[in-house]
Amino acid sequence: MTILSRSLCAASVSALLAGTALVPGIALAQVPAQAPAQATAPEPGKAIALTQGQIDGLLVAQPELARLPGAAPDKPDPKAEAQAQAEAIVKRNGFASLEAFQDASDTVDAVLGGIDPETKSYVGATPLLKKQLAALQADKAMPAQEKAEAVKEIEAALAAGEPEKPSPANITLVTRNYARLSAAMAEGDGKPK
Repeated sequence: MTILSRSLCAASVSALLAGTALVPGIALAQVPAQAPAQATAPEPGKAIALTQGQIDGLLVAQPELARLPGAAPDKPDPKAEAQAQAEAIVKRNGFASLEAFQDASDTVDAVLGGIDPETKSYVGATPLLKKQLAALQADKAMPAQEKAEAVKEIEAALAAGEPEKPSPANITLVTRNYARLSAAMAEGDGKPK
């Protein structure tokens, strides 16, 4: 579920370099109870002060990155070609490098990880994880083994503690763009949100 996290971008580039397609996703706390296997927190990245231009660039670059085909195995260095294509996409969308893209996406992801999808306000990751855990435990339709694994993952994320709260300016900016980011999430995982 995560378009913007460092782990996604790294996984996307890794998948691209391995010859598979990118799959966009987004923040941990917005995973519905039906998809708890993704409830682990992304690796923290460098938090930056976001701009509207960066959010716009992320929203445009991510689908472009998702459309990149796997590198052609008959090329002399397919990994270098895929890396160059990804770098060109992020630069064309206002980022100095893939690392700058990842830093911006990490920062957006940190805020999204604490936004309650129902109220569309920032509450923090821990309350959302607790809400997911309660919904998961109340789910009678999920197979027991799958439920036990999902509960274990959410409990591990809760045990890791609340991540550092993003800056108020970043919370305001991401919250203002929540509808667009949510739409991108829905496109990214192929599931309606």
